[in-house]
Amino acid sequence: MTTRSKGRRRSGLIRFIGDVLDDAKDFTDECLDRARDLEHDLRTAASNAVRPDKDDDHRPAARTGHVGPRQVAADKSTRA
Repeated sequence: MTTRSKGRRRSGLIRFIGDVLDDAKDFTDECLDRARDLEHDLRTAASNAVRPDKDDDHRPAARTGHVGPRQVAADKSTRA
């Protein structure tokens, strides 16, 4: 820490307040960094979720197990 021009040092209270402000600034910077990383990860996950895989055969049931309405209708007609 710096000293004043007449050789006086900062008081304990002023030094404490400065330390608290420095810690608050460091905490805020860390939160912003984590939020930026989270945003990047969420964007990557969303992009990967909507982008078809290269080895996928482009059928939703192959990836998710979801059965579409056309497949349900086809299954009912073959059972009857």
